Amino acid sequence: MADFVFADDYILESSKTRDFYVEFLKGLIHKNNNLVGVIQGFGSLILLEDGLDANMRENTGQMEAAARTMTDLNKKVLTAGGCGRVDCAKANLQDMFRFQEDKAASICSALGVNFKFEATPGLPPVFIDTTKFSEIFENLVKNAAESAAQTDKKAVLIEVFAPGAATSTGTVDIFIRNTSADIPSHKIPEFFEGFYSSKGNDHYGLGLTTAAVLCGQMNIRMGIKCVDSTTTVWLAIPVAE
Repeated sequence: MADFVFADDYILESSKTRDFYVEFLKGLIHKNNNLVGVIQGFGSLILLEDGLDANMRENTGQMEAAARTMTDLNKKVLTAGGCGRVDCAKANLQDMFRFQEDKAASICSALGVNFKFEATPGLPPVFIDTTKFSEIFENLVKNAAESAAQTDKKAVLIEVFAPGAATSTGTVDIFIRNTSADIPSHKIPEFFEGFYSSKGNDHYGLGLTTAAVLCGQMNIRMGIKCVDSTTTVWLAIPVAE
């Protein structure tokens, strides 16, 4: 569809070189986690001391919290690097959305964002990893809600269409739309880049990178566009044979 910028460049190839980098990244994360574990362990021991002055306790607490954050970041880096295991199977999206709709509504409600969900009944089964797909969906909803919360209208709309209802691609199509600032089309590719974030240091900048890589691993095509102060993410999901 016109105007969408697709994450096709984040579909990972299968090659010996790719296998090397997967193992390399896994090894690097393992070494990092060993070091972080030592920091967390000693930090916890120090905090058990009753005689610590306030400054030492605060500094040690910050060190321990930073170590926990690093552990969380390591997990996200592995997934964004395509090192996470993806096990696809035939799945019913309508069964999934009974839970995911409530989850999305909670995310939006917490930020004061109006939320609406619409799905075509009788969707055909798709071939996905349901756990990884849920991770993608929640990342995208969170991004949409955070963006919408910065606007006056504060709205997120999710639409799910059966094949042929919205596009001619023969896919189940999910559109996640949110009110947003106007975004030039040449800036959209930056959203997919690892560690790129316009939201400050509290965000890793890996949400859309992770979504793009996982979509590629599940043969889902992902695109983004922004028109008239509305940002739309499109997920085109092949029907299970």
